[in-house]
Amino acid sequence: MNKRLGALLLSLILMLALGGTVFAANPASSEQWNVFVGKEQGQVSLDSMFPKVIYIHEGDKVKFTNGAKATPHTVTFLAGAAPLNSEDPVNLAPSTASGSKWDGKSLINSGMLTPTQDYSITFTTSGAFPYYCIVHPLMTGTVVVLPVGASIPSLIQQTAGAKSDEEDLMAQANALNHVNMDAHYMKNTDGSMMYMVDAGMGSRGFSTNAMMPESIYINEGDSIQWLNDNQYEPHFVTFNKPDDLNFFTPQGSFNDKFMVPSGGAKFDGTGFFNSGIMLAQKSYSLTFTQAGTYVYECYLHSGSKMVGTVVVAPKGDVKLEVNGKPITAASAKLYKNHVYAAIIPLVEAIGGTVEWNNELGAVVINFGGTHDLPAKLQPAPGVKLVINGQQFMSVLEPQMIDGHGYVALEDIVSLLGGSYSWNAATQLFAATVK
Repeated sequence: MNKRLGALLLSLILMLALGGTVFAANPASSEQWNVFVGKEQGQVSLDSMFPKVIYIHEGDKVKFTNGAKATPHTVTFLAGAAPLNSEDPVNLAPSTASGSKWDGKSLINSGMLTPTQDYSITFTTSGAFPYYCIVHPLMTGTVVVLPVGASIPSLIQQTAGAKSDEEDLMAQANALNHVNMDAHYMKNTDGSMMYMVDAGMGSRGFSTNAMMPESIYINEGDSIQWLNDNQYEPHFVTFNKPDDLNFFTPQGSFNDKFMVPSGGAKFDGTGFFNSGIMLAQKSYSLTFTQAGTYVYECYLHSGSKMVGTVVVAPKGDVKLEVNGKPITAASAKLYKNHVYAAIIPLVEAIGGTVEWNNELGAVVINFGGTHDLPAKLQPAPGVKLVINGQQFMSVLEPQMIDGHGYVALEDIVSLLGGSYSWNAATQLFAATVK
C-alpha cells in the first residue's frame, strides 16, 4: 500500500470515528449551503425550515429557496427589531438585494418569496441568528455561524436531519387528516341539518390546505359550517368569484374585498359569497336554499387546489351515493322502510345498460356486457326485472312510484356483490359496488 492511499484511508477512519464531523479543509475557501423554506406534498404544506438549524462557517453563503408549490414565505432576520407586519407592502419587498453580505447587526428581509424563488445571504460574523417567516410567524429557523476552521456537522448529516424532520411532519399531518375525513353533523331545531367541514387543518410545522371532506351531500334548507382548524394558517371560503376580481393586489397584498364576509347567510347558487379571512378556529356558515351542485375555493391556496363541492338535493329527498359520488340523476325514495331508486338512472350511474323488452314484458338490465335472455319469466307482481340474463326475484318487489319503475337499492347492491349503509339522520344511502 503506498503512503498516499494509506493517508487517505486514515483520514476516512478519523472522520467516521468523529461521527461524520468535518473540518474546513481550506480555511480560505467558502461554501454555499441550501435551506428549503417550506415544502409541500400534495395538499400538505410543511411550514418549517429544512434544516431547521444549519451550521456554517464565517464567509459561507446560504441560499434560502421556497420549496412550496403554492404558499409564499419570507426569510426575515430581525436582529433585535420589532416583528414585521405581513400586510405592509414595504415588508413584501426585499430589504437588501439577494447575495448581500450580512454581519448580523441589522434587520435583513427577503421579502415575499414565491414558490421556487430563492434569496441568498453571505454570513460574515460568528453567532446564532434566528429568523422566521412573517407570513407564518411560528415558522422559524436558526443559522449558526462558527469561525473558519471550527468543526461543523457534515452536509450529509444536516441533509439527513432535514429529511427526518420532513418525514416526521408528514406523519403527523397524515395521522390528523385520517381522523378528519368525514363531515360531522347535528340536527337543527327546525329539523334541518347542520354539517361541519374543516376548511384546512394543521398544527405548528404543517398545514393541510384542503376542505375536509372535499365533497358534501346535503338537502335544501340544510346548512354548512366551515371551521379553520389550523393554528395559524388563514383560509377563505368563496363561491362564484367574478372573473375580474383578483385575490391579490398588484403589490402582492390581499384584496380588501376578500377580507370581509359578503353575500349574506342564505345561498341560492347565485352571487358572490365569501367568508372573509378565517383565522385560527374561526368559522363561516351558509344555508343552502336551492338544489344544485356548487363549487367553492380558498383562493389563498389555489395552487394547492383547495377546492370543495356542495351537492344539494331537493328538500326531503333521500340522498344516494355510489362509490363515494352523489347520484343526483336517480331519484331515491323511502318506501315501506326501504330505500328505492328509479331504475334507469340508477343502472346508468353504476355503469350498466337498461332497456324494455316487449316479448318478455320486462326491464332488461346488463352489467359487463350483454347476456342471453331467458325464454320465459315466472309470474311476478309489479315490474319484472331481468338482470344479467336472470329474472330478478326478491321479497322487495320492484315498484311503480309516480309512474316510474323503482327498485330496492339493497337488493341491487347485494346482487352486484357490493355493500351499503343507511344513515337515517342524514337520509343518505351509501353504496359501494365493484
